[in-house]
Parts: sequence; structure tokens; C-alpha cells
Amino acid sequence: MVTSTQSSFPEGPDANLAIRVAKLWPHRKHESNWLKGLFCALGGHRWRSLNLAELVPGKKIQHCFWCSKVRIDGIIYRV
Repeated sequence: MVTSTQSSFPEGPDANLAIRVAKLWPHRKHESNWLKGLFCALGGHRWRSLNLAELVPGKKIQHCFWCSKVRIDGIIYRV
């Protein structure tokens, strides 16, 4: 029996928000090449900002263009 120590859901103060934001802007993993995937695996993401100031005031929300991670106020969520 194999058990995983990682949760399949993101954890943190804005985890639910990260899940909802990820649905608004799907990642482009299928359009990326293996080198971009390697950069993401090493932590070199290509962050793009989402202008959601009216919906979520006071939060800086970004998503990685190459993978499925979302960064909210400096905390990275794997969605």
C-alpha cells in the first residue's frame, strides 16, 4: 500500500481562492516544451498577473503561464 504525504488540495490561508482562480485562467502546460517544464520544476515560473482587484480587493494574484501554480500575496499554491 502506497501512501502520499502530499495533499491533493493546496493548503494555506487562500487555498480556496487559489482553486477558484486556477479555473479562471487555465495553464498552458500542453503548449509548453520540456525546457519550460524543467524551469517550473526548478522554481523558475513565468508569472502573469490577473487583474482581480474588484473581485478580491487587497490581494496580488498571479498564475504561472507554463504550469498550474497560482501565487497569492507571495504564497505559491499547487492547484
